[in-house]
Amino acid sequence: MYDLLNNLLTPFLFSLIVALGIGLIVGMQREFESVSGKEHFAGMRGFAIMSILGCVITFLAEELNINIILVVSPAIFLFISVFHYSKIQKENFGIVTELSLALVFFLGVLSGLHYIQESVAVAVIASTLLTLKSKFRETLSRITQDELFAFIKFIILSFLILPILPDKNYGPGGIINPQSIGFIVVVVSSLSFIGYFIIKFFGAEKGILFTAFFGGTFSSTAVTWVFSSRSKENERFSIQYAIGIIIACAVMFTRVLVVAALFNTTVFKWLLIPCSLMVLGSSAFAYFLYRKCKLPATSEPIQLGNPLDITNALLFGIQYVAITLFVYFANIYLGTKGLLITGFISGLADVDAINISMSKLSLTQIDPSMAAIVILLAIVSNTIFKMGQAYLKGSIVLRKQVMIGLAPSMIIALLSIAGIYLKINI
Repeated sequence: MYDLLNNLLTPFLFSLIVALGIGLIVGMQREFESVSGKEHFAGMRGFAIMSILGCVITFLAEELNINIILVVSPAIFLFISVFHYSKIQKENFGIVTELSLALVFFLGVLSGLHYIQESVAVAVIASTLLTLKSKFRETLSRITQDELFAFIKFIILSFLILPILPDKNYGPGGIINPQSIGFIVVVVSSLSFIGYFIIKFFGAEKGILFTAFFGGTFSSTAVTWVFSSRSKENERFSIQYAIGIIIACAVMFTRVLVVAALFNTTVFKWLLIPCSLMVLGSSAFAYFLYRKCKLPATSEPIQLGNPLDITNALLFGIQYVAITLFVYFANIYLGTKGLLITGFISGLADVDAINISMSKLSLTQIDPSMAAIVILLAIVSNTIFKMGQAYLKGSIVLRKQVMIGLAPSMIIALLSIAGIYLKINI
């Protein structure tokens, strides 16, 4: 089909069609705004013609003199400025249509230069931003000042501080890399940050299951802690809270696979079958409980606190460095026994840190199969810790269901450890 188009159309005609499409895409959105009662000086036809003009000017510049673009571009801005001035006289201070018209002209130029994919991509993004105007306003009206500051801090952390961290290896064995550690802190921060706003804007009040699922994306341990406490406060919802804990754990098993895949695909392959079985087992039991009881339409949301708790993220980074150093020296002085001790102890607090550490170290220093064993051992200790939380803080009904729901995952992890160990020693 693409070859047929090339045979039928010259490069200029193909670029012209793309420019027309770009103008119609953006112009359609502005025309819709005009139909909605908001006056604009350009609609579908105006935007299409402006995009075509950019394409034609580019063709002439390539054929005659490149300076044609340099002469026409200021004239376009002057033309748009005149109309904007006339709008100001009517106390209409919006400038989005004028900026969109200028953008469409240069997208026509871009298509004339045969940057087809790039120009279409920009047009789609621009149209999406224009269409989401009301959604943006609605969202911003619900954001608090603390959440705005959290967003600004997240941008500073991700796009200003992270890039300037030195990308050099320090410490014993060159295992400490400041930029790598900073990236891990950003990853942890983003999990918490995104999870906070998903719950806020999609509504934790829609149910325990919704809260458990998205809470599990950044801390299944926190979900277990909160739900166990609330099961005693309102015992008639104990089964629902137990389902939430089991779902959060299933999400955590999925998160283990995702993190491993990001840092080491070989470790991911070793973990794929056991973690998939744990996800399926937990999900099946949660579905079984769900079928047995009717979930409430609403539930009390988890109090997530600070949307971007950088202190906790930094503590996680420190924990990651400590675990990395511990694993390094344990591997030297204690061998396999030291790695197993590290996995079990670190899993009591969090699985992500040991998962990242082992996945990265298995690239150069330890066998990926041994890394998988350590991560699975961390899952076992983390599951034991959450079962202990449920037993100590939860109601009698919740204790029973959580024990039954999480026990198969722990058994699968232990059997997988034994299976991997036998496989690498045969």
